[in-house]
Amino acid sequence: MASKTITITEDVYQLLKLLKKQDESFSELLRRVAMQVNGQKLEAFFGLWDINDQEYKEIQEEIKRNLIPYNGKMRKFD
Repeated sequence: MASKTITITEDVYQLLKLLKKQDESFSELLRRVAMQVNGQKLEAFFGLWDINDQEYKEIQEEIKRNLIPYNGKMRKFD
């Protein structure tokens, strides 16, 4: 898996270090923190959006309009 280097201040590093579990990497920590919304895991929101079939199709079409093929994979076009 590819990796990225990010720069953070010393105080942020110390805060993250306090949050990190003993057997957890910083990547795992950041993934865990990023997957939380207002103290809840993202999974808690799955299925809560009640939409009809037409709304679902419109959302799918909007997503397709905002993606372009790149190297055989779909990538978001910004």
